[in-house]
Amino acid sequence: MDEENKEDANEPKRPRTSEDFYLFCTYVLEYENYDAQKTEELRSNVNHSPPLDSSGSSVNSESNSETASSSQEYKPSEDETDEGSDSHDLITCYCGKPFAGRPMIECSRCLTWIHLSCARIKKTNIPDVFHCAMCKADEKKRAASPPSPFKNKRHKKTS
Repeated sequence: MDEENKEDANEPKRPRTSEDFYLFCTYVLEYENYDAQKTEELRSNVNHSPPLDSSGSSVNSESNSETASSSQEYKPSEDETDEGSDSHDLITCYCGKPFAGRPMIECSRCLTWIHLSCARIKKTNIPDVFHCAMCKADEKKRAASPPSPFKNKRHKKTS
């Protein structure tokens, strides 16, 4: 075993290629049994998904609660950062779907993780600082409201 390590140390390493990366990803996905989970998830979503209203939430919440498993149930935004649950099934995006291996981006202000596709961001154009739609709306509300006349004003001393 020591002889193999000495031989490896003497030879220069070859640069990794995209084929090496894809091979690595294939091994990881096979290990995580990703294909079986994805097909099962797609089957359950196609067969049992309730219709959605304009806000993206289900029209019939009773059927939604019956079909959703306890680990994939949608939670309010304060509870979305639950550290104890499996990150693969954790729901943080406002679309109500779990991470499931899809690329995500974190809002710099509220620290909510959102799918790149939901944020309409391409993988080739990821910004350094990202603010979600909710934070942008709050920012516009604050900018539209008139400033308080007493804020940041010093009182003059009268003698």
